[in-house]
Amino acid sequence: MKTVQIAFQILVILGFPYLAQRTKHWGKLGNFLSPVVLCYIFGMILSNFNLIHTPIKFREACSQISIALALPLLLYSSDLGFVYRNLKVFLVSFALAILAAVVATGAIAVAFFAHLPQIDQAAGMLLAVYVGGTVNLFATGYGLGATPDYIGLINAADIVVGGSYLLILTSVGPKLVALVLHRKPSTAYTHTIEEETAATPAPGMILACLASSIVILGISVGLSYLIFGNLKNSTFLILCLTTLSIAASRLEVIQKLKGSFQVGEYLLLMFCVGLGLLADLEQLVGGGFPIVLLTICTILGTVGLHLLLAKIFKVDDEAFLVTSTATIFGPPFIPQIAATIGNPKVILPGIAAALMGIMLANYLGIGLGWFINWIL
Repeated sequence: MKTVQIAFQILVILGFPYLAQRTKHWGKLGNFLSPVVLCYIFGMILSNFNLIHTPIKFREACSQISIALALPLLLYSSDLGFVYRNLKVFLVSFALAILAAVVATGAIAVAFFAHLPQIDQAAGMLLAVYVGGTVNLFATGYGLGATPDYIGLINAADIVVGGSYLLILTSVGPKLVALVLHRKPSTAYTHTIEEETAATPAPGMILACLASSIVILGISVGLSYLIFGNLKNSTFLILCLTTLSIAASRLEVIQKLKGSFQVGEYLLLMFCVGLGLLADLEQLVGGGFPIVLLTICTILGTVGLHLLLAKIFKVDDEAFLVTSTATIFGPPFIPQIAATIGNPKVILPGIAAALMGIMLANYLGIGLGWFINWIL
């Protein structure tokens, strides 16, 4: 039975993105229900209605492998000149995102949730995850002395609330942000991508793209084992993938690959299905409502303050969307927002911002937890 379930999950992850991509032809409805949104929701439905029963570790492995293979293919479109020309605005937006997260998380925790048990631990973990990522949430939780159950509760709330924000971000989010911030045109590059991806790549070219990505992933995994003896250092692995992919993009043999972006985008949709399969709403049943409410207020405060500061400091919409994604969701989610706004050039600065966030998150999260514990 387990073998059948595993085979079914693999077929779902492989096949549903193809169906989701057909929604691009649904007009206005297709613009709202983007393939990214559909894949994520579909995975959540399968998981939470118990339509699939594979082990969590297998689901994690499927999502991790798909994004690890997608990243090199998407980064082949990297433009270092674009990064250099836009470095200042991305750095400013990243700094504003960090400032917004620290101020909003601390203020909301103290002002509205001061009497919530372990509010110092909850606020520290939420700040860590909204500056870095899930790894930082767990590290900060243990650093603040939180129990495994409490860490799991905060993580579950983040998955549900953060997942909801991700759906907004990859559907109507860019249009809403463009109403507030200066809009940066990416139409020239978008047209080029559309021309390149209009036709389905030949099977041989798809295999060549996958082979190149597998080689880069294999080298990255090998270096991680050589230096650390395991794959637990996800930051190092992402750094390796990013660096090797950028270097490979300069090779003539890689530049001749047709459809690499399209293949990478399909793998990205597979990752979205796998991500939805990991969303377990049952973890919040019981005493989780106050934590969910705290998480909702924190993410709304963080994003709202970041948007206000971006308006004041004249940050454009693309830089805001990318750095918001980088800090709140981390490196694996940058390609999603890049696909949504139609500009793969933002992937590289987005990943750089996300990695900086990961490095800062534990310090900020534990520091905020200690500070709240001291003043309360």
